Amino acid sequence: MTGEPGELAVLREAFPGYRFRRRDFRGVPCYLAEARHAADAPLAAAWSPEVLADMLAAAAGRPVRLRPAAVAAAYRDRLMTVQQCAAMFGVSRTTIMKFLAAEGVALRRPGADVDDQAVVTAYRDERLSLHDCAARFGISQRRVAAVLDRHGVPRRPVGRPPRPPAG
Repeated sequence: MTGEPGELAVLREAFPGYRFRRRDFRGVPCYLAEARHAADAPLAAAWSPEVLADMLAAAAGRPVRLRPAAVAAAYRDRLMTVQQCAAMFGVSRTTIMKFLAAEGVALRRPGADVDDQAVVTAYRDERLSLHDCAARFGISQRRVAAVLDRHGVPRRPVGRPPRPPAG
């Protein structure tokens, strides 16, 4: 499918309950699918006829062929993680990574833009745990520990914080 009128004919044939149109939104070509009867289904829009067809097929409960371009779009444009993509598409993380490599999409390093000083401040001054720091900054506990080690911040013992003295 390349965006020509024949593609819309293919969509019309596959999904007879919809009207299909091609429109430009802010200079970006989009494909619209609108249910012939407003109560049947909502309006759907996508950047390509293939994605629109997949959206409608998924909504109708039909199997959807996994395409590397769809995986790359979810990862790159929707900023999903590899694990989130794997869960959404129902495949392994390895499969997602292979698809991304095939599409030439570089993997993001989790927390690549994390401010080390903010992590140190959260741990040392705000007294957050490694787990809480990891959750706040979207990185692993090991990454938090590495940042703390790099900055010479001693780690607190594992477990509950000590109770204040009674009295």
